[in-house]
Amino acid sequence: MNRSGKTAHWAILVFLLLMGFILGTILGEILRPFIPIIAKGASAQLTPQTLRLANSFSVTFGFKIHLNLATIIGVIVAFVTYRKL
Repeated sequence: MNRSGKTAHWAILVFLLLMGFILGTILGEILRPFIPIIAKGASAQLTPQTLRLANSFSVTFGFKIHLNLATIIGVIVAFVTYRKL
């Protein structure tokens, strides 16, 4: 398989996983009133850090992820979908 084919497969996997995260989170929020356990989760974060170079340039890095049961299910469905392609 050529290199561009491998890149396309990785792009599809990343796209499906992102969609799994997003749709799983949305589904968890929608179903929260009916199935409370599906919205239980955990968070992890890297607090924002700012790198300042002189007075003219600064870059801020930060990261936060919140996983709940619906998000994990969404990611699993996305991965299984990718494997079936």
